[in-house]
Amino acid sequence: MKHIDKLYHFTAGVIIYIFSSIILNNWLSMIPVIVIGAGKELYDLYSGKGTPDWWDFIWTIFGGIFVLLLTI
Repeated sequence: MKHIDKLYHFTAGVIIYIFSSIILNNWLSMIPVIVIGAGKELYDLYSGKGTPDWWDFIWTIFGGIFVLLLTI
């Protein structure tokens, strides 16, 4: 089940990047991916409603990087 969670984070990074790229250029589209990914993990940490995991953050960024590499 842990691998499925990482796939969800990767997919979230892809989706955030795609929507961001409508407004921002390729490189700047990574900013929302990083901010939202970090925000989600910080929310999990401080709210106690989730399990904070830095690997989740990294996999979210990997999703954005994946699309970035496809578009440059």
